[in-house]
Amino acid sequence: MLRRVIRAVDESSRSASQLLDHATVSFRADALAQERVDLGELAARVTASLRPTAEMKDISIRLDTAEDALVRGDAILLESALRNMLDNSVKYSPEETEIMVSLTRDEATWRLMVRDYGRSFSGEPLPELTGRFRRGRNVEKIVGSGLGLTIAEEVLQAHAGRLELSTPEDGAGACVALILPAA
Repeated sequence: MLRRVIRAVDESSRSASQLLDHATVSFRADALAQERVDLGELAARVTASLRPTAEMKDISIRLDTAEDALVRGDAILLESALRNMLDNSVKYSPEETEIMVSLTRDEATWRLMVRDYGRSFSGEPLPELTGRFRRGRNVEKIVGSGLGLTIAEEVLQAHAGRLELSTPEDGAGACVALILPAA
C-alpha cells in the first residue's frame, strides 16, 4: 500500500517536472549555452538520481560510460533529455528487470543509449511519438504526460543532434539513443 502511495505521488511530481522541463527547453534553446559537457559524468549523475525510483520496482540500472565523452552545449538541457528517457524506461519496464545506459563514440558523434526490457514503441513513427502530449498506443494504462520524448527530441535538435528510437534485435523492450556531435 505504501509503495502505491509513493508511486502516485511520484507520478504527480513527474508530470509537473516534465511541464517545467518543457518550458525550460523552450526558453533555453533560443540562447543555447556552449559549454563543454562530459556525457559520462552527466550519465552518472542522472542514473544515480533515478536509482531510488527504479529500486522501488526492483529494477537495476547498469551504467557503461566512456571517459572524456565531451560535447558542447547546455548541460541543464542535456541532463533533462537523459533524465526523461531514463525516467520513461523505469516507468514502462516490468519489475525485476535491468536498464542499461551506455555511451559509445564513432568518428563524429557520441551515442548515449538507454535500453530497457519494457514496452516497445508499438511501431509508431518518430513524429507520432515525439509530438507534445502524444503517447504510444501500448501505454494507455500507465499515467504519463506525453512530454518525455518531446523534451528529448527538442533538446537534441537544439544541439544539432538527433533522437533514435528502436526495438532491440531480440525484440524485448526499447532502445533510445541520444546522438550528439563530439566536441
